[in-house]
Amino acid sequence: MANPEVSNPNDFKVVTFKNNSHFDFTPALGCMYDGRPIFGTTGESIKVGESVVLPYHVGNLVAKNLAKAVINGQAPAKDEAGIPTGVPLWSEDSLEEMKQSFLTEMYTEEKPTTMSETDKLMAKVEEYKSMVDKLVPKSEMDKVEGAPQESPEAPVTYSDKSEVIAELEKRGIAFNARLSKANLEKLLA
Repeated sequence: MANPEVSNPNDFKVVTFKNNSHFDFTPALGCMYDGRPIFGTTGESIKVGESVVLPYHVGNLVAKNLAKAVINGQAPAKDEAGIPTGVPLWSEDSLEEMKQSFLTEMYTEEKPTTMSETDKLMAKVEEYKSMVDKLVPKSEMDKVEGAPQESPEAPVTYSDKSEVIAELEKRGIAFNARLSKANLEKLLA
């Protein structure tokens, strides 16, 4: 069975789209893919003479939309009396020919290795972990119920020998009470 993600031979092609028309190609004129605008370097449109590197499927649709816009601008839809002519503005062949004039195939990317479902899920785990690390401050994560709590980093200091003895007894550590405070603290370490 063929991998559905790799079934189209054009999936990994990269093309250069060049606006060879006489007008800037804007999203309002069809410079879009799946409802999302495609921009050149200016961020507003693809200017006359400007080239953009795109995945094949995006470049193909944008080129087809530009071809339609060019043909629509050139052909009158009405005759001299203002009556619609009813003549098609383009044929599939003329549209394809014009579309190809805007595209240049650059290269084909290497097909990615297939990932198992477990690999995909583990990649998502790492993605979410890094996202949380970037977005949520460490102090906020400590407040989350069930989040592992870090042990205090500063060592505990005792003001006198009796506090050290009380801690040793609490932990059930055997000791000689005649030792100095410093030697008793060593037993707690």
